[in-house]
Amino acid sequence: MPFKVRCKLVAFMGDPERFPCHFDYKIGDEFTYDGEKFEGKICNGLLKNMAPVLWNTIFYGSGDYERMVYMYSGLSARDPGMEKYDGVGFRPLKKAPVGADPKHLRSISADPPKSLIKRTRGFICDDTRTGAYFTCEPIALADGGDMKTHYNRAMSILEKIKKQPGMTVDEILGKFTRFEREEIYPPIYDVNVSLMLDEMATVNYIELRGERAYPKNPPA
Repeated sequence: MPFKVRCKLVAFMGDPERFPCHFDYKIGDEFTYDGEKFEGKICNGLLKNMAPVLWNTIFYGSGDYERMVYMYSGLSARDPGMEKYDGVGFRPLKKAPVGADPKHLRSISADPPKSLIKRTRGFICDDTRTGAYFTCEPIALADGGDMKTHYNRAMSILEKIKKQPGMTVDEILGKFTRFEREEIYPPIYDVNVSLMLDEMATVNYIELRGERAYPKNPPA
């Protein structure tokens, strides 16, 4: 189930005081994509780095970073004497090196995280003098272009949940006739309904409690 995504300028990684942004971006500027069209200003300097991040967020949401094991490994320093232990030659650092730029420590801390890391995807413009950094996150289910078919399916499921909160996947499927389940594209069955529920929960349309779905903040 594709997502509508929002990209938002949250930081300049370069030096915008000495090298102002030629596109006149300001912190907080944003644009969205709904599966068919963009809304907002998009600088050409973003396009190369933006495309893969946008694509991944549209189809995968904000997940996958949490599975990168190196993010849970803390900071490190080269130490050839440790090669016999780790195979490469690094040792862990207990704290950040003196003088380290905080911008370089945004994604990995010296302190071990206490839970899975939820990190928003992002991309940076090609102008290293300015370095406009945008986050990219799902904000709704995409309803534009050919994504409308999947959106309509998800909304039909959401309507069933609103009428009878607390249903399981099997109970939701039981609310549709055989024709509605099998002859309307996309056909629905246990696996893809489970995926649709997960994605509706991601954008807060519903809340999942165990295997049961409850309405939360459905779209108007």
